[in-house]
Amino acid sequence: MAFLLGLIAFMLFALSTNRHHERGWGRRCSPRAATGLRIAAWVCVGVDFVMAIAAWGAVFGPIGWVASCMVGAAATFLLLNLLPAPPPHRKARP
Repeated sequence: MAFLLGLIAFMLFALSTNRHHERGWGRRCSPRAATGLRIAAWVCVGVDFVMAIAAWGAVFGPIGWVASCMVGAAATFLLLNLLPAPPPHRKARP
């Protein structure tokens, strides 16, 4: 579960940028939405830390947390940069 939260957190961080948001949804991310995505990402990082401490204890929990963050960041990088881009969104004609 900790690794999944790390992946979700870094995906949210990526989607708060205009480049990745536009690639996924065909429009730029509004400043309000970007702030909301970043807050949600930081909440996931915090919950991930608490879950790692609960699962692996006070000694190995922080190590597991760092590992889950690294795996989440690496998986996000690979998913966003190596998967082919979706076809561009077309605007409906009036």
